[in-house]
Amino acid sequence: MEKSKSSPPKGLQMKDLITLSIFNAAILVIMVAVKMVVTIANTPAFNYLAYVGIMALFCGPLYVVMSNKVAKTGTFFITALFTGLLMLAFGSAWFLIVMLIGGIVCKLVMVGNNTYKSPVRNGIGYVVYWLLYTWGSAIPMFLFKEQYLNSLEGAYSQEGIQTLVRFYGSTDMLLVIGLISVILAAIGFWIGNYFLKKHVKKAKLV
Repeated sequence: MEKSKSSPPKGLQMKDLITLSIFNAAILVIMVAVKMVVTIANTPAFNYLAYVGIMALFCGPLYVVMSNKVAKTGTFFITALFTGLLMLAFGSAWFLIVMLIGGIVCKLVMVGNNTYKSPVRNGIGYVVYWLLYTWGSAIPMFLFKEQYLNSLEGAYSQEGIQTLVRFYGSTDMLLVIGLISVILAAIGFWIGNYFLKKHVKKAKLV
C-alpha cells in the first residue's frame, strides 16, 4: 500500500519568512524612493493627494510575486509589520500600531483556501491594505491633533501645517485621497498580475 503524500505545512516556514523579508525590504526601498521623489518634484497638495497611491502603484508587481510565491496566511501581517517598523524608525511610533491593526484586518480579508492565488481576493486584499495605510496616516489629526501639530512646528512652516490640516484633517479630502489610493493600488496590482502570468509563471519562479 502506497504511503499518502504529506500535505505541505500551512503556517509560515523559515524559507517563507526569508522570502517575505527580501521582498519587503525591496518594497520599503520603493516606498522611500517614491516619497522622496514626489516630495521634491511636486507641490505639497499633489504629495498629500497621491503619494500613497503612487507607492501602491509601484509596489504592486513586487507584492503580487511575493504573495503568490509564499501564498500563506500571515503574508499581509508581515508586510504591515515591516512598514510599521520603517515608520517607527522615522519617528512615527503610532504608525506601527496602525499597520499592525491593518495587517490583522487584511489577514481576516484573506481568510480561506488559496486566497493569495486568487487574483480577485488577493487584489481586494491589496487595495484594502493601501486604503488602510492612507486613512491610517490621518489618525493623529483626529485623535491627538494638537500634540501632533505641535510636534511638526520645527519641520513645517505655518503654511505647510495648514495644507496638511486641509488634506488630512477633513473627511471630504480623505475620501478623495482614499479613492486615488484605491485606483492606483488596483492598477499596480493588475500590472503585477499581468507580469506574473506573462513572465514569472512561465519561468516557473512561483
